[in-house]
Amino acid sequence: MPERRYKGYRVYVYIALARLFASLDLDLSAPELMTQVPDALAHPTGRVSKEEILHAIRSNSHMTEKVLAHLIAEGFATMEKDELGYDIRITFAGVDHLRRFRQFYRELYARELSEHYRYTGSPRWLG
Repeated sequence: MPERRYKGYRVYVYIALARLFASLDLDLSAPELMTQVPDALAHPTGRVSKEEILHAIRSNSHMTEKVLAHLIAEGFATMEKDELGYDIRITFAGVDHLRRFRQFYRELYARELSEHYRYTGSPRWLG
């Protein structure tokens, strides 16, 4: 039986951040992106739950908690509990970080991302 290699949580942080950005329905490569972000953050069109993050990273709840804790500690995301569950949103700092380092992460984690989406193909929102 082949050994299952463990992916470091940082690749999951990138995947989660990309999923949160996708909820803004903006183009990450648009030159005027950072001028559009404040309005998109002020008028959200959807929400991302813990379950959606868990599904996006395709890992267990412990890893989901670790990823979310990192995103919140870095100021890249916020999480609020309401009557529907947990509402997780990307912040302006999170968008800026993703915009600046997306290509770096895609190159650094190319092997892990390829393995992660081997059977399903990477989602459109991953970019």
